[in-house]
Amino acid sequence: MQCACPSSRSSSSVLLLHRPRVLQPARARQPRANILPRAFAVTPQYGYVAASVAFSAALIQWQAIRVGFARRQYGVLYPQVYAEGKDEQAQKFNCMQRAHQNTLETLPALLAMECLLGLQHPLYAAALGMIWNIGRIIYTFGYSTGDPNKRLPGIAIAGLTYLVMIVSTGATGVKAAGLLGQ
Repeated sequence: MQCACPSSRSSSSVLLLHRPRVLQPARARQPRANILPRAFAVTPQYGYVAASVAFSAALIQWQAIRVGFARRQYGVLYPQVYAEGKDEQAQKFNCMQRAHQNTLETLPALLAMECLLGLQHPLYAAALGMIWNIGRIIYTFGYSTGDPNKRLPGIAIAGLTYLVMIVSTGATGVKAAGLLGQ
């Protein structure tokens, strides 16, 4: 190192400075993982999943439109959610509103499961999504009559499909994580 101070014997007026080393904190040695990185590609069959998801969006919009027309027909004004009273018209409106709300309650989880399951099994996921949608249509028509018992065939189809979707998505996730072996 050369110094430009007056006591230096060098005729150079250059001051060279060295940056002090910054000490890095000791890092714990990371254990080696036996898991190899995995890449995935979205196959053309994933388009069926996208179509099923779009159909689900159309389903809830259709239900919302039905509730909107029922509001006008039965005189249920916003922000009132349900019709008051025990007459047949109030019962019909409330059942129609409930069909829409119940679909909205389960739809977010169903869409997440369908999209995740579809990465590994796109046709299976899309088929389950469409069966669920058909079940919800049957459920909506049955419930909209004002007789809650008429919703049961649709809820059986949609409910069983929902359970199959839960188990299938969970099993696919566990297998993808390598917890079940290959």
